[in-house]
Amino acid sequence: MQSNPFNNLPKINKIDAINILRRPISEVKLLADYYKAVFHLANFPCEESEMVLLDFIKYDCEKLEYKIAKRKAIEVLANYGCKKAIQTIAEFLENDDDYLVETVIWSLGKLKCDDINIINKICSKLYNQFNNKRVVIQTLTNLGVRKEIDMIRSLSRDKKSSNRVKGASFAALIKLAGEEDKLGELKKFLRLSNQNDRHCAVQDIINAGHLSVLPVLIKAPISPSFKLQAIDSLWSNELLFCENIKLFNCIDSVVVDDPNKIDTLEVNNFNNELSFFVEQLFHTDFNRCYHSIKELLKFPLENVLYYLNNNWDRARSDYGAIYFFISVYKLLLDQQLYDELLLDKVDFVLSDTWPNYMKFKSSAIQILGCLNENKFYNNINQFSDESKTPYWKNRYTALFVLQNKQNQMKKDLAKLFLNDSHRFVRLKAKEIIS
Repeated sequence: MQSNPFNNLPKINKIDAINILRRPISEVKLLADYYKAVFHLANFPCEESEMVLLDFIKYDCEKLEYKIAKRKAIEVLANYGCKKAIQTIAEFLENDDDYLVETVIWSLGKLKCDDINIINKICSKLYNQFNNKRVVIQTLTNLGVRKEIDMIRSLSRDKKSSNRVKGASFAALIKLAGEEDKLGELKKFLRLSNQNDRHCAVQDIINAGHLSVLPVLIKAPISPSFKLQAIDSLWSNELLFCENIKLFNCIDSVVVDDPNKIDTLEVNNFNNELSFFVEQLFHTDFNRCYHSIKELLKFPLENVLYYLNNNWDRARSDYGAIYFFISVYKLLLDQQLYDELLLDKVDFVLSDTWPNYMKFKSSAIQILGCLNENKFYNNINQFSDESKTPYWKNRYTALFVLQNKQNQMKKDLAKLFLNDSHRFVRLKAKEIIS
């Protein structure tokens, strides 16, 4: 139940959100307004917000829009840390809406529920026909409940269990029973053919709590966003070295995201035409995209640049494709190959047209630092300002670019980041200054 960083819903304030949620369903023109109100009330944690959301979830309505808003309201209460909501939320464990039950189980784990009766009800889902046993296992792991370890072990071995259930089971066995030999199984799951299974494996590694897997994880053919989430979650201190792993090596590797250093999986039905590999950059599977870039770099680079430019107008409306197009442009720039339009593309990518959290912004900052140093330095105040650059990866990337410059002012510029809210950014700034 990760919060969505792309907050694109129309803005409403706290009072309006509360008024919508207090409005009887017969007086609401658009039921979707309930979700909008809950979504924005998440930004205003207080006792009044808690009471409004608690009243809201107690009402029962079969309308889909209301059900979705209700699930979101329970999630928000959990993120608030609203312990007094536990009993009310737990009442929905036997609901016939499996999606609601999933949210309830996750929320009870988030709230660190220690009521044995409620925990037993959660445990019972392992034995019943329940579609998402993965969330049950994850919650029991989060709560440190060991009583079902034999059942979890059985699920990890059951041929009928999905990879996602097996992965959660391996994480539970590692965390709850100390069975560290299962780490090898989780590493293998980073190389499953299904991308969603690979993404789930990242969360399982985080739940297992083993930092030692990071060197393997950062080479997996998955989005860098998942890798940064793992580093951020597993690296719980402010040390630069831990278990023979250097923090900056991990983060820098993800920031650069060199496809040649990604352990891609073999892909069937690939042909050897340059146009085909460019087309693959529009694919949603990161493994296919990384693999295609490796193949593209075997062609004459002038031809690669030509095909990229010919497809840019189509790519610019596809945020996934933009990331890989910009990645290839960056690799070509490393070989001193670019044209006068590349800076325009960087300006477009770094503009407010896109949310700051888009993964391609980091690559664009790297290109800017190489292509136009003056413009990069002129933007350093914006890159260091959290209100203008809210995603920590982009602030870190600006420091990464700065670190590799010979500019005598770089230590002074790095000081702009010393009070950053994110520890990795602060640590990077300190490294540059020292």
